[in-house]
Amino acid sequence: MSKNVNTLKCRDTLKYSVLHDIVLVVLFLLPVMDSAAQTNEKTASMAQQFDTTSILLLLQEGSHLTDKKPEAALESFITAAERSRQLNFAKGLALSNAKMARWYFGNNSDKSIEYSRQALKYFEQDAASATDDKAEVHLLMAEAFDEQGRLDSSAYYYYLLGSEIESGNITNPKLAVDLYTKLAIFWINLDYGSKEGDEYFRTLKRFVDKAKMAAVSIKDSADAVSSVYFLQGAYFHALKKFDSARYYYNTYLQEREKLNKIVLARKISTLTNIADTYLQENRPDDAMQYINKVEAMVNAPQQTRYLVFYMLFTNLLKGKALYQQHKYMPAVDLLNETLEKLKTTGTHLRGELLDAYKTLANSYEASGDYKNALLQNNRYIAMYDSLMKKDKIDMINRLEIRYRMVEKDKALAEQKLKIAAVENRVRSRNYLIGGISFLAFFTAFGFVLWRRKNIHKQRLQQERIDNLQQKMEIERLNATIDGEEKERTRIAGELHDGIGSLLTAAKMNFEMVRRNSQYEHNPDFIEGIKLLEETASGLRETAHNIMPEILMQEGLSDAIKSFCERMTGKGGTVISFQTLGTAGEMDTSFYLPVYRIVQELIHNVRKHAKAATALVQMNFHEDGGLDITVEDDGNGMEITMIKSSAGMGLKNINERVKQLGGRIDINSIKGRGTSVYMEFEPGKK
Repeated sequence: MSKNVNTLKCRDTLKYSVLHDIVLVVLFLLPVMDSAAQTNEKTASMAQQFDTTSILLLLQEGSHLTDKKPEAALESFITAAERSRQLNFAKGLALSNAKMARWYFGNNSDKSIEYSRQALKYFEQDAASATDDKAEVHLLMAEAFDEQGRLDSSAYYYYLLGSEIESGNITNPKLAVDLYTKLAIFWINLDYGSKEGDEYFRTLKRFVDKAKMAAVSIKDSADAVSSVYFLQGAYFHALKKFDSARYYYNTYLQEREKLNKIVLARKISTLTNIADTYLQENRPDDAMQYINKVEAMVNAPQQTRYLVFYMLFTNLLKGKALYQQHKYMPAVDLLNETLEKLKTTGTHLRGELLDAYKTLANSYEASGDYKNALLQNNRYIAMYDSLMKKDKIDMINRLEIRYRMVEKDKALAEQKLKIAAVENRVRSRNYLIGGISFLAFFTAFGFVLWRRKNIHKQRLQQERIDNLQQKMEIERLNATIDGEEKERTRIAGELHDGIGSLLTAAKMNFEMVRRNSQYEHNPDFIEGIKLLEETASGLRETAHNIMPEILMQEGLSDAIKSFCERMTGKGGTVISFQTLGTAGEMDTSFYLPVYRIVQELIHNVRKHAKAATALVQMNFHEDGGLDITVEDDGNGMEITMIKSSAGMGLKNINERVKQLGGRIDINSIKGRGTSVYMEFEPGKK
């Protein structure tokens, strides 16, 4: 019995020993197994990281190939997108779609917008995506929408980027320069067909100044200076100072090529802009030299699909050059072929396309094909109406005014915050003083003095706020006035180019009917055509009176002189014009209101005074002053009418003179005529 018990104890001890050894082995192997698992996870992570890195390198390689081998670059972008999709790599998908969007902008704007939207969707999924990368996609969408004539969408992205830069969220100075350059081009295209005013050029100048400020932050000084040359060329291009524009365009090409920092698309844009300056001066031979340079680049076999967009728009310029060279049928063939091919590159609605239809209509007319001339002219009118939608232009103007006033809004907000801080401090101190005022009379007396001082501070701060609000109200009023003058300009343009074109087209139709239906000697039919001609002439004269071109081209004196001559030519009162002295430097915004005042006075002389003769005299002083006298030998006015400024637009004239800071004196004798004397100081201001 005792032996068996001992045997069992030995077996139990042996079992315990074996279990103990197994536990020790397991405990020894656990760290090794855990380390192996961690190694496998790290290996898998490194493999994935290697794949994502290869995707980024593939995108970088495609970017370098874009200008030289665009088809190979597109293959790289497509491959990068496929690999990113396999790895669920959001950043790779975003960047590859962004690269493809930029690639397709040169040949299909619809695809460019589609890929841009895909890129933005994937950027939203990538929390670590860079703000500058998204900003470049926003800038591309602004360009693509502008290309399609969707000005509201384009303006949204342009001014979104402008706000991001102003708020400091975008810090890349090169991106800022590129944005202000393209925003200026957008603004130039926006005002296509309208009469540019001072506000238009001030806006362009502001974009140039902001681009220069952003370029200062570029480390390479040569890169910084040359990056703004293209925008300066576009600015002088808009001002129609073509020699200056060509100087900056050519300097931009030379300096950027030295630095090897000009992409093919911008090089083509610069060359075509130079060609356009020559075409606006009716110098087609000079323009052809630059058009040929562009054709040599875009017609390379490896560039055909990538640059089809630029090739077609270059052909539109070439068609205009052929028309100016009187090669009408080659111009017709080229423009028809190009306009047909443009249908395959997405939606387009821009000024160059509008000019092409106008040139095509003129070419048909010059070659005697009046039927096709009428057809193309009608297409031009329809596209002109689409491009000049008033609601879009008003929306852009509102955006621009709000964008210009953002700094004043900031200043006002800061002042209000300061006022709130001062009020909080005053309130806290008042509680403290109220608690201890019972201690002594002198304490209460000191509190009264301190309180008065703080109230005075608050009044000063409130006065500053009132001044800021008053300035903002003046800005809004000036913006309203500018909008009214711009609307007059738009109406004058539509009367001259829209309805005038329709009357011309109607006359062409009647001419065709007269020739084809043997109405050559029908007096009623001939009288109808004559009435159409007189109506068109009267319409052009009305448009000229609403917004005279000579006022901005030749100056105030020549514009008033021309108006007096036209009024004399209509019969009735003989109006003489005299000018003394030499006009000094004046703000062009002074011209139009003074012209309106003289225009109103002359109309009063013709309508009410029944005068045989009248005299308009302008006297320019060396100190910048200006005197204007309008005299007539007509019926004259009652003294009570002069004092009350009633009738004949005198109240309106008095208000205009006061707005210009001038002085007016009216003398009139019943039956002997009237003399109106006005003084201004535009040069001194």
